[in-house]
Amino acid sequence: MDTPERFTHQTDQYEAWQRETIRAHGWALQAVLGDEESPPFVYTVGLAGFGHPELIVFATTQATAAVVLNELGELVRAGERLGAGTRVPLACGAVHLLSFPDSEHWLFAANDLYRTPGAPPVPVLLVVADGDLEEAPGEDLPCPFCS
Repeated sequence: MDTPERFTHQTDQYEAWQRETIRAHGWALQAVLGDEESPPFVYTVGLAGFGHPELIVFATTQATAAVVLNELGELVRAGERLGAGTRVPLACGAVHLLSFPDSEHWLFAANDLYRTPGAPPVPVLLVVADGDLEEAPGEDLPCPFCS
């Protein structure tokens, strides 16, 4: 049975996991399952801490998105500044980075952590495959803290 206390506990667990993951690795990944109205997507939470736009990818599995976003995150951690209009070769295939107009309605977790009150939403770059990406094994699963 869902209760307000259970929801609060799950939210606390998720936020603790997110903070620990960002502290340990520099960023976390947030997967959002699609529905009738919007496609599934995965985005980074934490690249803003490097002074860099967050990254979002649509139209791929969570596992493949994780491979792509983590490899791009490693480039950012190493000091590379990725920008719109850039083509980036990766181990699983090349991607293009494009401008993404507004993260406010897409990157809730990143905006919760990094958006200053009254300031614009955190910047984000759209990651688009340049051809086929090598699919990583794994299945799309719901958030373990959300059930």
